Amino acid sequence: VAATIGLFAASAFSLPTQQKRDLSIADIAGGDVPNGGPPASISDTAVTFFQAVNFLENLESAFFAHGLRNLTEAWNHHNALNEVIEVVRKVQAQEVIHTQTATTILKHFNKQTFEPCEYVFPVENAKEFLSLANTITSVGIGAVINGAATLAMSDPGLVQGPASIIGAEARHDAFFRLTALGAVPNPAPFDTRISAPFALNLASEFIVPGSCKTGMPSFPIIPSLKAEVGKDVLVTGTGKDIEFSFEAAKVEVKEGESLWIGWVNQNNKFVFTEAKV
Repeated sequence: VAATIGLFAASAFSLPTQQKRDLSIADIAGGDVPNGGPPASISDTAVTFFQAVNFLENLESAFFAHGLRNLTEAWNHHNALNEVIEVVRKVQAQEVIHTQTATTILKHFNKQTFEPCEYVFPVENAKEFLSLANTITSVGIGAVINGAATLAMSDPGLVQGPASIIGAEARHDAFFRLTALGAVPNPAPFDTRISAPFALNLASEFIVPGSCKTGMPSFPIIPSLKAEVGKDVLVTGTGKDIEFSFEAAKVEVKEGESLWIGWVNQNNKFVFTEAKV
């Protein structure tokens, strides 16, 4: 049975019907929202961060619920994916707990929270799902690293939660790398930090326009840049060419000027190379 690439409306974080009905989300996840309570105050910087976490974790929760449903109902031929299903079931529940953690803090301070949107995930089989899971999780890790670094300056009392999330998400991503790519789970000594606007722009590709009933966090729209990378290029520094494409009308380039690609990797400074057009 082929799963259809189609609309996935995540109006609530319901679990697939084959989920064990006697277990709560917290039981499946292995833990619940931290019970230590929120701090006495919160900065605007922290509000912006937790709203981004709320919005991005909505997408992750919906993505894994979508994949879990297909894994259990369409893709698990001859029970070959039983172990994968158990891992994804736990991942999905943990993403729900991450979402609830962010919204608990925001609601305590009467700040806006965001409900799930409707999403389209371009996956037709288990391998494509797990490969996209690797990409989405990597983006989330980079955004939380950036947020934790920011909170360390503005709200040090709030750093522990995001720092704990990074560890859990890294375990998720290690599984996806091994299962989908056949790649080592630990490709580098440091993960790459990315800004919330970068992460939100990447997430917006999966959102059905106009479907976010409670709105979206405010972020600058960055013109899409797509890269064609060969299947054998799993790490940086291979020396192979990478082909990029973009909508020229959305990128302002003055006559005589060059286009440059900015590379961000691990904890290093940006490196720029001239693009050959």
